[in-house]
Amino acid sequence: MIRTFFIFMIIFILAWLSIDYFNLTLPTLDVSKKEATKEIHHITFRHQSNIKDKSESVTIPKETRKNRDTLDMLLKENKFYDALSWYLEHGTQKERVRIEEYLDMLAQKDAPLALEYMNIFLENEPQSSVWKSMITTYIKEGEFSKAIALIMQEKENYVSESEDKRLNAQLRDTAIKQIDTLLKREEYGKLITFLEEMIAYDDSDNFYTYRLAKLYMHLDKTQEAAPLLEGLKYDEVYAQNVKTLLNEIDNDQKESYEYAIPLLRYGDHYVANVFLDGTSFSLMLDTGATFIFIDEDKASMLEVIRDDLVLETAGNNVNAKLCNAHSMKIGNLELSNIEVTTAPFKRDGIDGLLGMNFFKQFTFFINQDEDMLYLNPKK
Repeated sequence: MIRTFFIFMIIFILAWLSIDYFNLTLPTLDVSKKEATKEIHHITFRHQSNIKDKSESVTIPKETRKNRDTLDMLLKENKFYDALSWYLEHGTQKERVRIEEYLDMLAQKDAPLALEYMNIFLENEPQSSVWKSMITTYIKEGEFSKAIALIMQEKENYVSESEDKRLNAQLRDTAIKQIDTLLKREEYGKLITFLEEMIAYDDSDNFYTYRLAKLYMHLDKTQEAAPLLEGLKYDEVYAQNVKTLLNEIDNDQKESYEYAIPLLRYGDHYVANVFLDGTSFSLMLDTGATFIFIDEDKASMLEVIRDDLVLETAGNNVNAKLCNAHSMKIGNLELSNIEVTTAPFKRDGIDGLLGMNFFKQFTFFINQDEDMLYLNPKK
């Protein structure tokens, strides 16, 4: 009996010890199980692209799910600056796309606010493609100058030939909108400045030079338009239109000038037939000469005023005389009492120079296509 009692007590003690042992070891088993489960989840998430059965779920770690919920929540509440701060600390490329999508949607509702946010986001995330949305939004808002500035900035960050070509087309389209807007508002000063800036930006594109020349024509500033058009005479795109505009300038100038003098070519220079006191002289037009100058051997009929002049030439100093021509006739123009200098002058086919003491009395224009000198007396 006593033996049986001792056996029962031993069994009871062993049983109690076994329960205490399992209570101590079970937490360790649970941790191992959690670690194993976590490892399985991690592997499953990493290889989710290999899952064929769509019904199988992928476990996303709570930390990632919480971060995503936080960004979406901030954007949903329109707390952009908080969302930007969160992104700069935690964000990935997916979150960047999420913010870009938010800004695109905001641009449809509140463009000025969206542009403010886009500028800030681009400053903090230069690799973002949000600048494309900014350009589109600027154009929709009529902020063409800002759109053009951003296009130019992005063209400097050359990515590919196709992208550069797309930006060039967008730049031209936006520039045309800016030109049309300023024309409609008659803001000609701003338009001239804009076109000059575009020419400076890309002087190989004659589109802006041609538009500036046309604007000057519209404003009756033919003197400003003429040199621009002369530079476009041989452009394949604008040559025909340029020729028409230059003809308009010539016709306007012809009508405004009182005297028309026929000229002859002498190399790269022009020669006019001039009569001094009834004697004919072939004088080369030279606005660099101070006086009318002729060969002394042909000037014996002129009245000498002074015979002690010294003329400075490119080679040396030359002794000369100052004379007076009682009459001068050139084309349909007649003058009286004209001062003339005389000295030795030997050049085949040329008797002297038609200098500035003649030209300073007139406004003049040389039509090189017609070989004509047009003159108007100064008032």
